[in-house]
Amino acid sequence: MGSDTSRYDAPFIARLILPRVTAAAFEMQDRALAPIGLTTRQALVLLSCDLGEAGTAVELAALYGLEASSITRLVDRLERKRLIARSRSSEDRRKTMLSLTARGKAALEQAVKIATPRAIAMWKGVSEKERETLATILNKVLKNLEEMGPHKKENLPLRNPR
Repeated sequence: MGSDTSRYDAPFIARLILPRVTAAAFEMQDRALAPIGLTTRQALVLLSCDLGEAGTAVELAALYGLEASSITRLVDRLERKRLIARSRSSEDRRKTMLSLTARGKAALEQAVKIATPRAIAMWKGVSEKERETLATILNKVLKNLEEMGPHKKENLPLRNPR
């Protein structure tokens, strides 16, 4: 490796730091939510449905950047726990809409009470300005990735096959 490590900063962040931060945050919240029988992803799905961010499994998959099959399995588990109900859309019979049951709303309320103080503690020592800067940077990187898209792979530089 050369002495110019700055050219490795972005890959290092994407390859090591972001996945570690995400994994650690999910692990911390999973442990906290375990006593009420929820995982972090399940609680996030409940929250997104409650906030109206997504009303179908397809919308949830797009929102969280997951495969539709992963979201479907997750929604299946939430339905078995009677936290989410599926119903046909009145506008488009092909769509299956998701909504929280009364039990789901209660579980979400518990999850928010448990997760919120931990989420706040996770950002200890990080100023609002720093959080805004991080969000701005990550949104720019995400936009770049979306513009590259799977159909634009031919625009990527080739690796030197040493």
